[in-house]
Amino acid sequence: MSKRKNTRVEMNRPIELQGPRGTSQGVVRDFSPGGCRIEQPDAKVHCGMRLTLRISLPDRREPIEIKPAVVTWTGKESFGVEFLSLSQDIRARVKIVYDLLLEAQSSAESERVISLPSVSWT
Repeated sequence: MSKRKNTRVEMNRPIELQGPRGTSQGVVRDFSPGGCRIEQPDAKVHCGMRLTLRISLPDRREPIEIKPAVVTWTGKESFGVEFLSLSQDIRARVKIVYDLLLEAQSSAESERVISLPSVSWT
């Protein structure tokens, strides 16, 4: 039985992670209003670790910042995080993007995808 509150949607967006060991980059592979799976080979994270995330969502150029997010599971190539507390503005933006991606993912219309150019971290 799954503990998830929401279905995860597929995503392929850059993410910047900041934790006690510094800053690194990864890729968000699936996403929901409550958390996401981050692909990052050889990630230096452990369950319970708190991170600050900067995710480039496909609706705008400017990324959102989520803090704190807590690592809930780890694997060889990826790990999962739960978003602990989102501001009202960020929660609304995350929900809008999630709903659009869920609709596009479950729709027969494969062209219905939202996307923006890649983001470079400076």
